Amino acid sequence: MKPFRFKVIGRIAAARIADALAASWVVRTAAPSGVRRCHLDTFDWALWRSGGRLTLETEAGQTLARWERDARVRRAPVPRDVRFAGDLPRAFSNEVADATEGRALLPVGEALVRRRELRIIDGEGKTRARVWFDTVRPLRDGEWTGQRLRLVVVEPLPGYARDAEAVAARLGAEPALAAARDEELEAAAAACGRRPGDYTSKLAVPLRATEPAERAVRRILRHLAATIAANVDGTVRDLDTEFLHDLRVATRRTRTCLGQLDGVFPHAHVEAFAAEFRWLADATNPLRDLDVFLAELAPHAAGPLAPLVGRVRAVRADAHIELSSVLGSERFDRLMRRWRRVLDRRLPGGERGAEPVAALAAERMWRAYRRLSSHARDLTADCPPAELHRLRIDAKKLRYLLEFFASLWDPEETKALVAELKLVQDSLGNYHDAFLQGERLTALAPEVLASGAGAATLLAMGRLVADLERRQVAEAERVLARLEAFAAPPFPDRFAHLVERIG
Repeated sequence: MKPFRFKVIGRIAAARIADALAASWVVRTAAPSGVRRCHLDTFDWALWRSGGRLTLETEAGQTLARWERDARVRRAPVPRDVRFAGDLPRAFSNEVADATEGRALLPVGEALVRRRELRIIDGEGKTRARVWFDTVRPLRDGEWTGQRLRLVVVEPLPGYARDAEAVAARLGAEPALAAARDEELEAAAAACGRRPGDYTSKLAVPLRATEPAERAVRRILRHLAATIAANVDGTVRDLDTEFLHDLRVATRRTRTCLGQLDGVFPHAHVEAFAAEFRWLADATNPLRDLDVFLAELAPHAAGPLAPLVGRVRAVRADAHIELSSVLGSERFDRLMRRWRRVLDRRLPGGERGAEPVAALAAERMWRAYRRLSSHARDLTADCPPAELHRLRIDAKKLRYLLEFFASLWDPEETKALVAELKLVQDSLGNYHDAFLQGERLTALAPEVLASGAGAATLLAMGRLVADLERRQVAEAERVLARLEAFAAPPFPDRFAHLVERIG
């Protein structure tokens, strides 16, 4: 059962609450205590979105992890620093892991809490409910911000849910108290410049069908620029691999927006930016490919492939240094500063800039679908990897166009088409990754051999190469089957009907 929370909106003290409850229960008041509370979540608020709340509570030298979700509260000591779900107590680490999907747990707010405990006692001296009167002081960089929040929390105990409900009902009648939920998290996050839910990697820019294309596309590009900027620090600090992923996706979407929506802005205004965003995208490729490879090798970290894993980790560390240098360079800083200045002022429209965005979106999306279908029809089972890579790029461009203008079309049909397209992309991506990993294994073999690796390692590497080749064949067959279906009825009609409604 979840705790009942109230915020203090008038003049009331712990003694007044104790007196109010003493009319119906025996109340024992404990001495005040102090707790330092750190709220944890992923950068994209995965726990908050799932309904979960995770905190580290340090009191009298001991730190407990507190996990609240689905009307349950669990606490357990944490023996070490918490960075990922696996660092949490077993009692709830799997549940947190399911919500975070591998993302790092980061401090999203911190507070000092001065607590006064009131215990509700029955005739046998058993505690049937706890009431906490909390004075919360949000911290910024370890210092009190000067803000203060007062909360009253009724904590149910196992087997005594009705007692907690009765206590909460009594407190709910107090005019100085009002129902609360996330006030502490919100206040602590605000002190750190955050707000629950303030970041998501999802692209959701509401558009009006009749607004000029130049205005609509500029808003999409602003959102993407903000996403790139938001993920730079996490990528450089190497907090988790999703920072780089989100930065890469926003960069690719920006390139697609500029390339597929040509004519919205004058060519001279965006030509240089298109080239610079290609430079940025290319700079991120090595680290991303190594992250994917290490994820593939993770189950082999302690076996005969351990020397290979160690070598890939070393190469990955060098790639991270190189990308960090790029993201800290004057060239990158100048690109983002100039790009923000361009987007913050009204750009002169190109030859298509003044027309309604719905008409342009329908035309370009349909054009992208026909291009993908045409290339898919020419595909054969023995085509070179470059052909499949071209198809992968075509599929991404079509998917991004669907996502850019999703607010203009039927939401359920758009979602279904994106899901179908993602299946094609996933197969093409798996093929491409297997191809790159096979090439990298071949290139690394002499280095691993020179490091003194034994025959078991070389044999395991050979088996891995063979497995990657088999995967390439399987993924190529899967791609052919999916693309054949994607290019055949009813898909053309589904895309045509989608755009006809607004085109």
